[in-house]
Amino acid sequence: MKIDKNRVALVSKIITFLLIFVIGIAIIPITVSKYQSTGSGVINSNIAFYLLKDGYYVQNVKLSDVDLNESPYVVNFSVTNRKDNKVSDVDIEYVVKVITTTNLPFTYELYENENYENGTNLISSSNTDVSLDSDGTYFQTFTLNSENLYYNNPKVNNYTLLVNYGDLTDAKYQDIVESVRIVVDSKQIIE
Repeated sequence: MKIDKNRVALVSKIITFLLIFVIGIAIIPITVSKYQSTGSGVINSNIAFYLLKDGYYVQNVKLSDVDLNESPYVVNFSVTNRKDNKVSDVDIEYVVKVITTTNLPFTYELYENENYENGTNLISSSNTDVSLDSDGTYFQTFTLNSENLYYNNPKVNNYTLLVNYGDLTDAKYQDIVESVRIVVDSKQIIE
């Protein structure tokens, strides 16, 4: 019987490889475990304080209670990054939107941090969008540029919205309702 040297060499190589593989698997967990360690610690997890007073305020105005020959209806509101003695721990970016129906011939003016009698109206044709909803109601949206409130700088931005009445003497405006919503969308600035 003749022994094939090439075949014996191949089998011995395979057996050697398998032995090295099995020994390697047996030794690796022991070797790795020699270099593992555990520890315990205490983490101080401070949560960032984001000031946000959610909710809404509704005020109904009856035309019978309004003197249409007088000055416009004035709505004052503020956006701030502080409440009582607390200041937000994060930087905040916000956008003010005024959304109205177009049922009555009203015009709107919006002023920030200034007297409206000699200030600059922030509402213009460039930041006004008129759209139709699924019920067939037209809405106009006045969107201001975004503003930033920084956590290390307590600040209050005061706004004044003026609602100027048009000619409401026509009987077609009887029992018509105009909706005016002021929306403040805010988010944390993440850099």
